[in-house]
Amino acid sequence: MQRLSTAQRNLLRQWSPAFIAASLSWLLLLYVGATPIARASGLALAILGVTASMRPMGFVASTAGGLTLALCPLFWSQTGGNESQPGTIVIAAIVALAVMLLASMLLRRRDLGIGFGVTVFLLIFWNQFGVAPSLRLTGLATAWLLYLLVDMILLTNPRPGIKPASAPKPVHTLGLLFLFVIGALNDPLVTLFAPAIVLALFLSHAKLPAWYWFTVVVIVFGGFLLLIRAYLLPQAADMDLLAWREASRWIELGELIIAQFSIVGIALGVIGLARLSRWYPPLGVVTMIAYAAYAFFGLVYVGLHREILLLPLTTIQVIWMTYAVNTFGQWANKSLENDFGLWIHIISAFYFIVPALLLINILNS
Repeated sequence: MQRLSTAQRNLLRQWSPAFIAASLSWLLLLYVGATPIARASGLALAILGVTASMRPMGFVASTAGGLTLALCPLFWSQTGGNESQPGTIVIAAIVALAVMLLASMLLRRRDLGIGFGVTVFLLIFWNQFGVAPSLRLTGLATAWLLYLLVDMILLTNPRPGIKPASAPKPVHTLGLLFLFVIGALNDPLVTLFAPAIVLALFLSHAKLPAWYWFTVVVIVFGGFLLLIRAYLLPQAADMDLLAWREASRWIELGELIIAQFSIVGIALGVIGLARLSRWYPPLGVVTMIAYAAYAFFGLVYVGLHREILLLPLTTIQVIWMTYAVNTFGQWANKSLENDFGLWIHIISAFYFIVPALLLINILNS
């Protein structure tokens, strides 16, 4: 039997937590949540992306973090039901991505590849579903947007003294643009990621052509116009841009976040953000801006599917919580002077208590 090369072993070590968390989530979604296979697969792909974004925070911690997101009330509320449009829409996005990659390689023009990918998606999307947005595709796009943002920032702005900074890879810049375009066309709410994406690109010192920035500007401008039309104009009673001044809105939003992981989860999130801002300032600022954008939306909007639309808040919260767990593990390992990182894994293993408790609540409900 041929042995794996060093590169293959590193690749397996890097992606194993994501596939473990996604596979377990997929099985739980199918057999515990009674979710149709297409929808369960789309949700599992979202868990794959989020868990991959947390991989630098430890093998064990990232796996537990992915399961924590999958079993939290907001994410789990998408389970059950009959087969419907979202499964086909997710397939349309995957086909569009394959077309983009193939066209980029054959034509040797990345811009044309993106154009072909977006065109194929639009043809499938509007031919099958008109202009109805898919909540599943929104979740999938935001999950992988977060993965690309985190991976790009950690590559270009590593912790001082750990490794030298590198330039962002084409998969980061092109992937961000592709997912941003697809996500915004499907649901203009994805445009709320625009400030975080633009800031991340600047902080990563990405050298991008003029057509790239032109596309970003067009999507941001068009996305905010569609955002106003979709959420402000037809449902004026559900959206009030001045409602953020009301104390009741802040209390209600806080209760929604606490309901996912309790006060302990909030405390872990605060600690994680504080340490992230200390050791990886660009990543701390970018995730905080993305969180703030969706928090503001949560304060001013109380309409249909509000909780699911605020899922990015929960996703970023899990990332902060996972980094807090990793921080405790690093501190314990340094204090007890273990060269093999044993205490990092031991402390991280306690993190599995959170998804275990969430699963017990699901089974008892």
